[in-house]
Amino acid sequence: MNAAIVQLEDAMHAAVITAIYDRYDVLKPTCPQVGARVEWICVTDDPGLDRGDSDPLGWRIVFEPRPGLHPNRAAKHPKMRPHLYTTAPSSVWVDASFRVLSAGFVVDVLGFADPIAQFVHPWRECLFTEAEVSAPLPKYADEPCLEQAARYRAEGHPPRWGLWATGVIARRHDDLVAVWGQTWLNENLNHSFQDQISHPHVCRTHGLRPAALPGNHLTNPWLRYEGSARH
Repeated sequence: MNAAIVQLEDAMHAAVITAIYDRYDVLKPTCPQVGARVEWICVTDDPGLDRGDSDPLGWRIVFEPRPGLHPNRAAKHPKMRPHLYTTAPSSVWVDASFRVLSAGFVVDVLGFADPIAQFVHPWRECLFTEAEVSAPLPKYADEPCLEQAARYRAEGHPPRWGLWATGVIARRHDDLVAVWGQTWLNENLNHSFQDQISHPHVCRTHGLRPAALPGNHLTNPWLRYEGSARH
């Protein structure tokens, strides 16, 4: 068989990517997929997960400690720039708090990605409200949630423009999505790491609006939430 054909047949169609820093979550098993060649990638600072090329649960482990960077910010690198961790043309980011249950998950959610798809936030529709709810939470102590939202308001972001849960993101790796991801990462490195505050602003300024995945991140056909006690 022609070598180029073999290489094409062996190429991954998509990647499922997650991250665990500061042992915030427990790594769940992968779920074999149908209809696409899928690689599973976990980026971590935990040497206990770094067992060489792969993990017994089916993941390829990328050991990438980022000393001096808050773990919540360290985990944003693969979340917002997944194309740097795979050669696949598409990916699905899944927070490590979720267990994938469906063999059709990757094909299904990427079918909505034009070029990105996410669950709509189940309770709120505005980044300004999200900032008000987030600011008092212990997780975001010392994070400038309200100041960040005030800056977006001053820059013209409209109320109730939309709000999305960011624990699951299906995307096509085109140039616009790559620029959008880098801008979103910069917001999290330079302002608060509550990425659901910055997400709508960055989407709007890049002319993107995520397609809505059916259901929500807590009730859907593909995933089960199993967050740790630290959530």
